[in-house]
Amino acid sequence: MEIPLKPNDDLIVIKLGGSVITRKKDDTPELNEKNLRRLAGEIADALAENGKRLFIVHGAGPFGHIFAKRYNLHLGLSDEKQIEGIGITHRWMQLLNYEVVKALQEAGVKAMPFQPSAGGILCDGKLVQFPLNVVEKFLDMGLVIVSHGDVLLDNRTGIGILSGDHLAPYVAHNLRASRLILGTDVDGVFTKDPNKNPDAKLIPVITPKNIDHVVEELTGSTGTDVTGGMARKVLELLDLAEKGVESEIINIEKPGILYKALTGERGLGTIIKKD
Repeated sequence: MEIPLKPNDDLIVIKLGGSVITRKKDDTPELNEKNLRRLAGEIADALAENGKRLFIVHGAGPFGHIFAKRYNLHLGLSDEKQIEGIGITHRWMQLLNYEVVKALQEAGVKAMPFQPSAGGILCDGKLVQFPLNVVEKFLDMGLVIVSHGDVLLDNRTGIGILSGDHLAPYVAHNLRASRLILGTDVDGVFTKDPNKNPDAKLIPVITPKNIDHVVEELTGSTGTDVTGGMARKVLELLDLAEKGVESEIINIEKPGILYKALTGERGLGTIIKKD
């Protein structure tokens, strides 16, 4: 696995949340075309302004989650029916990836799809192999890589699910990106689930100095993460920050926010940094 020795100061990794580019409607995979085309335009405009290199990871939404759950692919390989499910789940993810790449290309971005299952391997759900040398060479050509969560081989469980939330930090760290931008449908990390608690407060910056307090706020007295895994995600991003890559969670449902982030503006959501 080839890893660059110097930081890629011109490389940004973006995660486009599945909740923003898709719609959940009666468990039917459906695009949010309005959001997708707007985001593609913002990415194109930012690239025209600053010429950064981009690695984009998009979420699955119902395109992946419905079928992965139906075939229990997250539980490892245990029966013949799952073999069918691997191909079906991957086909739906490829369909979503096609639409994301198409929207980017139509906006003028030199986008190229990149299939994780062709070269990625998990071990107990953790990504341990990914063709970074291939990615780096395509980026050097001026292409924008567009990847996604996928069904991967797992050295211990047979198969497993690679989530976009795991892939994006992995690439950001191993290619030493200048920044990781995580686009979601909320303004950042809150003390409580903002969709259920109107008194939830935004946490603007997370560092090692306040992480214990942040985790306590997110998990509450019961130790249960009320924000759907946000405490775990924040800890992973803090680990990434301590390895040298700052990240920011922003609300890309709001027009213009992704463009601002890509052109260097910070403080748009929650920043996770080492100090």
